Amino acid sequence: MLLLYALAQFKNEKIERIAFNDAESVVGPLIQTYGPFNSTTSVTYPYARLANDKSEIWWIEEHEKNASDDLSLTEARNRNLKAGFSDDVLRHLRDNPKLIDLVAINLLERHFPPSLHPDILDAVGLYLGQDEIENVIRKKRDPRFRSIVLAAYYEQCAVCKYDIKMNGAAVALEAAHIQMHSAGGPDEVTNGLALCVIHHKLFDLGAMSVDKDMNVRVSERVVGDWGRKLNDEFHERPIALPRSTSMEPAPEYIHWHNEKIFKGFVR
Repeated sequence: MLLLYALAQFKNEKIERIAFNDAESVVGPLIQTYGPFNSTTSVTYPYARLANDKSEIWWIEEHEKNASDDLSLTEARNRNLKAGFSDDVLRHLRDNPKLIDLVAINLLERHFPPSLHPDILDAVGLYLGQDEIENVIRKKRDPRFRSIVLAAYYEQCAVCKYDIKMNGAAVALEAAHIQMHSAGGPDEVTNGLALCVIHHKLFDLGAMSVDKDMNVRVSERVVGDWGRKLNDEFHERPIALPRSTSMEPAPEYIHWHNEKIFKGFVR
């Protein structure tokens, strides 16, 4: 998240050194939303630790360290410490601006499900647009995955059974990877769920999951009237299973999602 924010600042405003208080106000909430469940990581951790990386991609002002050998949050805020990409990285980004988008896509692909990419980019203020960037993404996907998964689930959402079609084609229905593609999840039907766009995004965000008994689990973090509706209607209710037991979600992918993505507790 911090790297994406720094890329956006450089691309949009030519800002080479970002201020801690600015970064914290934008990146802090994103870490809580898109980071691991129960994560206590604050912006101070990547802000300083990236400078220790052997690849030498990050620079930070001289600072005192606390008892845990980390950057003190108080010092970072009081001094509004500056940090950013190393001079070497900045030189490459200036010489080849397309690298900004390529690096951003690489970060997104490695760490976040595709359904969340637009929201994350919008949150950090980074806007991509080159056709070649889209081609990079498409080449990493098996185009048959969507059709196989949707057919397995009778072209309906496994959670809410949404199944609107226009001219014979499913609308706003997607094939969701249970284990992220970038985390080794294969383009196989046993690693897929047919989900409407809303439940796909909630699934990828970790607001909901599926347990080993194929029941929907809704995170305790979900609030609001629609959160209550989601919980009342679907929590601990079985998903709509695919047409064959051989197509059902594999336990190892379900386990991965519950361990790595779901922001709740599973029995």
